[in-house]
Amino acid sequence: MQKIDILIENGFVLNFEDNSEIPEPKSIAIQNGKILEIGFPNDLKIKYNPEILLSANSKIVMPGFINAHTHVAMSYFKGLADDLPLMEWLTKHIWPAENKFLSKDFVRDAALHGCAEMIKNGITIFNDMYFFGDQTAQSAQKAGIRAVLGEGVLDAPVANYQNANEIFSYIEKMNEKYKDNELIDFAVAPHAIYTCGKENLIKSKELAQKLGILLHIHLSETRQEVENCIKQNGMRPVEYLDSIGFFESHVVIAHGIWLNENEQKILADKKASIAINTSSNLKLASGFDSFKSYLDHGVNLSIGTDGVASNNNLSIIEEMSITSKLQKALNNDPTILHARKMVEIATLGGAKALNKENEIGSLEPGKKADVILIETDSIEAQPIYNVYSQLVYSLSSEQIKDVIVAGKVVMKDRKLVNIDEEELIDKAKYYQKKIVEFNSNR
Repeated sequence: MQKIDILIENGFVLNFEDNSEIPEPKSIAIQNGKILEIGFPNDLKIKYNPEILLSANSKIVMPGFINAHTHVAMSYFKGLADDLPLMEWLTKHIWPAENKFLSKDFVRDAALHGCAEMIKNGITIFNDMYFFGDQTAQSAQKAGIRAVLGEGVLDAPVANYQNANEIFSYIEKMNEKYKDNELIDFAVAPHAIYTCGKENLIKSKELAQKLGILLHIHLSETRQEVENCIKQNGMRPVEYLDSIGFFESHVVIAHGIWLNENEQKILADKKASIAINTSSNLKLASGFDSFKSYLDHGVNLSIGTDGVASNNNLSIIEEMSITSKLQKALNNDPTILHARKMVEIATLGGAKALNKENEIGSLEPGKKADVILIETDSIEAQPIYNVYSQLVYSLSSEQIKDVIVAGKVVMKDRKLVNIDEEELIDKAKYYQKKIVEFNSNR
């Protein structure tokens, strides 16, 4: 028998090419961080001798969820300023709190909290936009989760640098530091077209091209943003970015809910992706659009949670459910964004957005072993007629029991392996008191 690291035994293994509503039970052999083989339980049981055996009886076994847009170190601002319009929320509450508290230690602690919460939600990789990326990288490594860390670029001074050129130098330094790291990638993340001028948008694109890394930007999040762009540039946001060659790199745009047909065609032609953030957009009343034409034009869609300050959770299962139902109502079509498609968007769609579809996003031999196990032996999960429908419309993150990233178990039976959960809670309470005190004195 061949020795291997992990054998996941006898689960409902999701395969997007298989049309089965309830997949036939399979087992997965994992070795050296990759999927070695997927096969029938009896065949793999006699073939492999695993160091870790995970029983997946009555469990859904699927690729980990991909969170395509986050601000993970905003975890301590969860619930700080709810029920407000976007710009009031930002300028009167979030930005003042960030100005006061952002530091290396704060980001490291808050990011660790967010990484833990994401693992609890079955997320195995997240695409972030924030500051102090080195500290977020340290926390992601400690938790054992993958991260694409977009260092925020703005024209104005930010928490850790005085100007964009300093940020660009930092990105180069971090990219070099982590270039051989299995879990960490860096990206260039110009915040938005209203916080980055043309010069820094072009420099961001050129740096991403030079380093061969991702570009990540907020775009067309509100109607006002679009109107201002037309006034200032004579073009809509996607058209403006296209005019300066922004899409010559691999781009993920967050939100993208105010796009006309021409903009959708540009994104599809340039192979740019959209990270949908339905809960955040609904909560901030930023607006929403029908994604039917996006799909018709071939725009790749992925799912993001945004930061917990505007969501207020990191559940991809919840995002799938809300997004699917909202799109059905908007289009008066119960068949649009059906359950199987939503699960694919939340996994393989995210992998395509991050330019990693050859590595993650589906369960195939040779791909990296980012796998989650979801139990179905509960009242909420039974009876099952279609595992995809169950995932999107019935289950919650509480049913996610085991999480594997890069062939390592990082959550077992809902207990985090690498992190002291009680310590995380105590630290969150400590920062909450400091933030309350700051708010009461200003």
